[in-house]
Amino acid sequence: MTHILVVDGTGRGHAICDLFVRTDPTVTVYYGPGCDALAAERIVPVPEIRFDDPATALAFLAEHPVEFVLVANIDALSAGYVDVLTAHGHRVIGPSAEAARIEASKERGKLFCASHGLPTARYAAFTDPGAAKAHVQQQPYACVVKTDGLTPDGDGSVVCATTAEAEAAVDAFAAAQGEGFQVVVEERLYGREISVFALLDGADYLLFPTALDFKRTLERDAGKNCDGMGSIAPHPQASPALLEQLRRDLVEPLVAGLKAEGLTYTGFVYIGAMLTDAGLKVIEINTRFGDSEAEAVLPGVHSDFTELCRAVLRQDLASSLLVTDGLVRCSVALTQGCLDDTDPQAAPGWPFGAYDTGHPVLGLAPFPLEQTRLFYANLRAAADGPPVTSGGRVLHVVGTGTTLAEARAQAYRRIGSVSFPGMRFRSDIGAAFEDGSLPSGAEPAAAAQLRS
Repeated sequence: MTHILVVDGTGRGHAICDLFVRTDPTVTVYYGPGCDALAAERIVPVPEIRFDDPATALAFLAEHPVEFVLVANIDALSAGYVDVLTAHGHRVIGPSAEAARIEASKERGKLFCASHGLPTARYAAFTDPGAAKAHVQQQPYACVVKTDGLTPDGDGSVVCATTAEAEAAVDAFAAAQGEGFQVVVEERLYGREISVFALLDGADYLLFPTALDFKRTLERDAGKNCDGMGSIAPHPQASPALLEQLRRDLVEPLVAGLKAEGLTYTGFVYIGAMLTDAGLKVIEINTRFGDSEAEAVLPGVHSDFTELCRAVLRQDLASSLLVTDGLVRCSVALTQGCLDDTDPQAAPGWPFGAYDTGHPVLGLAPFPLEQTRLFYANLRAAADGPPVTSGGRVLHVVGTGTTLAEARAQAYRRIGSVSFPGMRFRSDIGAAFEDGSLPSGAEPAAAAQLRS
């Protein structure tokens, strides 16, 4: 029996653990801190592991040896998990803390793109609010204002339609950050976003299926950005020609840039890009898989993921093949909303502000037909009774079908059986694209690796 450790605690982490045990019957996954409400076979939560303290993982590993560790969470990556565990002799998959700064710092990410030929929006970085607002006033285009560092709810990017909105965003970040103020102001892009994923071994890469993430909080893509309210996979515009363009213009320059800078990077990379009239543009580079895209993409992977990870550790991805089932999936996030919309004193709910936790979640028993999946995020075991909510995004419900319409129907039918006080979700994930089957020339069920 093989034992591994996955460091994460999100719906993405559950999807990664599920990928291991579903494609490799010999593996047991320790999942730290994980989700103690999980009762899945061969997935063992390790709540004592903390993202901000690699020593907690070292203590666990001293008592529970594993073949390798996969670090999938940006907070843990930024805390130097890969560096610390590697220094103590463990085999680890994930970027170093220095490489993770490409995501942890927006300015660092933009500089990386500019240095290595990845197309991206025009931008400028500021540590003075007045200078940032003066820059906004001088631009002939609408702006996006981004805080430089990580934010807990994925709300560090404010997409603005007017100069006044951009100035207000600068003021809001200045008030929140004080002397630590640091933002990037960039040109607003127009088009359709696409999430691009690859598994890296330090020399080569393996491209995974694309997805479309719905980051806005409200129906019809209104409201502010958040960590994501749902995803569909594959992306509606996926085609062999687009995949080749993604390789050529985004993934290969990124891999070459990592090599040129001598950065230690294995594991997943997630390039958030925009399909614009002027071509592909990088919005941001993330040094892990996307969440909620993982819940829509990874269930379609049928390659032995333990063996793919071994290939990463051997730097042998060039000879690996990714096998997928070619089906469509729709993932919808169920979040902890307001308990009473008529009460002005009630917590507004995630991601609008404070929210309550500890509410029982009903309807988690599996359906007879495996056309839907549940991936646990902010759920915790209760002393007595069903699991309870413990954070903003509580659960991800995934429907599968041969068409997007079928996948959406399965997801929302399954949502109808789940309930908890204040449960909130978007009812329109993927709705604008459901009037057809798989896009023409969609991603193949088996895609061979191309050398970088």
